[in-house]
Amino acid sequence: MSALLAEREVKLQGGGTARVVWLAPAHAEQLAEVLPSKVAPRDLRVLSGESRAQVRVCADYAVVRATEVEMPDRREQRFLPLSMLALDGTLYVIAPKEAQSVQRMIARAEEGARGSFDLFFLLWDDLVERFHEQSEAAVAAAEKVSERVLIGPKRGLSHATYRVRRHTFLIRLAVARAHAAFAVLATERPEQWGEEASARLQELRERITALLDEVESVREALGETVEAYSSVQANDMNQVMQVLTIVSLLFLPPTLVASIYGMNFHIPEYAWPHGYAYALALMFVLTAAFLVWARLRRLIR
Repeated sequence: MSALLAEREVKLQGGGTARVVWLAPAHAEQLAEVLPSKVAPRDLRVLSGESRAQVRVCADYAVVRATEVEMPDRREQRFLPLSMLALDGTLYVIAPKEAQSVQRMIARAEEGARGSFDLFFLLWDDLVERFHEQSEAAVAAAEKVSERVLIGPKRGLSHATYRVRRHTFLIRLAVARAHAAFAVLATERPEQWGEEASARLQELRERITALLDEVESVREALGETVEAYSSVQANDMNQVMQVLTIVSLLFLPPTLVASIYGMNFHIPEYAWPHGYAYALALMFVLTAAFLVWARLRRLIR
């Protein structure tokens, strides 16, 4: 049997009560033992994560699967699955006990929910807020990476870029799933949810759509940052190769003169009284001529 993590009875502002039942993740067979019998087996598979479907809407209940993305610290990322079943004034939530969104939803619901299905929207409100916070964190991290590409220290930049891209990927995956789910909910909501629920569904869908666009822009910016970093590395390498080439060419004329006069047979200049000074002067003149030529060709500044 699925472990019961929490159960709360919430007083509604307009009168009456609603319940929140928080269960730990379990297989479909285990969930069938604790959930109402009217929930179809294929919907139980959605709640347990055994189905590829993210959302299913029936006449009197809705099954939705979501994701909570957390970053407790700079090095760790948590990707927590959540499943929700809104049925008969009760919100069943299947999520690990680390899911902070469920804890906050219960705390907010105990302050007073407006209706039985308001619990569902409170949970999604918190999830979207968390997505937005994580997106803002990704934007700030991407801006820091961009600054480091241009003016900051380059050490560890590749690892920092990977972390930001991984974080953004998790956010995009979670938001994209939410966007797909609300595309269905906005048109196929349960009949008894009413027009107010339809308006809230549409509002959440618009917020999630805007958030998805924001995450996509961060991904594009990161792609441009990676390209800029590659360009900076290529430019740095070109500068290093240019310096090495110029240094090698500077020593080429003296090396040529030394190799000619270092040959092991008789050379007429060996008998000159000023042969040594002549060789040095020839090296200097050839090197100076190369420097003038390189400066005229703008190889060096």
